[in-house]
Amino acid sequence: MTAHLAPIVAGQGVAAAHPDGAYGTVVGTFRHGCYVQVHGDMYAVAGSAVAPGPIHLIVEPAPSHVPEGLAVWRDGGRLRSTEWQIDLAGAPAFAPPMPGLAELRHASPALQAMRDRLAVPDDLRNSWEPVLRAVAADDLTTARELLEGRGGGLTPTGDDVLAGVLLVHAWRGSDPDQLLRVARTAATTNLSRSFLAWAARGQSLAPVHDLVARAAAHDQPGFDQAVATVSSIGGSSGVALLWGIGLTATGSVTTARAAAGPPARSTP
Repeated sequence: MTAHLAPIVAGQGVAAAHPDGAYGTVVGTFRHGCYVQVHGDMYAVAGSAVAPGPIHLIVEPAPSHVPEGLAVWRDGGRLRSTEWQIDLAGAPAFAPPMPGLAELRHASPALQAMRDRLAVPDDLRNSWEPVLRAVAADDLTTARELLEGRGGGLTPTGDDVLAGVLLVHAWRGSDPDQLLRVARTAATTNLSRSFLAWAARGQSLAPVHDLVARAAAHDQPGFDQAVATVSSIGGSSGVALLWGIGLTATGSVTTARAAAGPPARSTP
């Protein structure tokens, strides 16, 4: 019997990855859902235990016992398989707030303190100093070359750092075409490239956006909880993502201040 799964929230990357009439395939499963691939693009169908994000379709109940290789097709406003169907019509869209330079400036002290507490990822330790130099110089091509596909996990550690870097550049208003080129040319997995492409558009998982908002509002308890939440994502993905955000956000604020010149002195 086909189960009817109710959509709770849909990332914009779901419809973008799975156009009407296209067939996809379940290429991986995890505790609360599965990953669907359509050509080279990927998205997740997951239960409410998973945080919303740009390539996540959150449903109730969670899909269970999904076999790898299951065909999933889109028929107008529905996603269908032999196991379940999901009516996408009216599904609330995931639309996270995008911090700008002012918010990043307010968030900078908390993000810098967070960065100073993070351990360097073991699988990036040998290349870490060149990574730091590339990120500090806003050299995204070199940063990509140093980070792409490096490390373990469904999304390799280096890709997660790069996602944080791209996120902050998007929030700063960097050239969107350049950011997307960096994301799309990364030599890594299809899942990582999907995450990177949406990071280049300024979108990540909901707790990441919450973390920056809490930091900008100087909400230390809320910020600490958000850091713990993001850090717990995946084996090392959350911490690596925090590294990319921390390195780039604190550097971007320093650069913006320097470009603006010294603050005006008040008249005695």
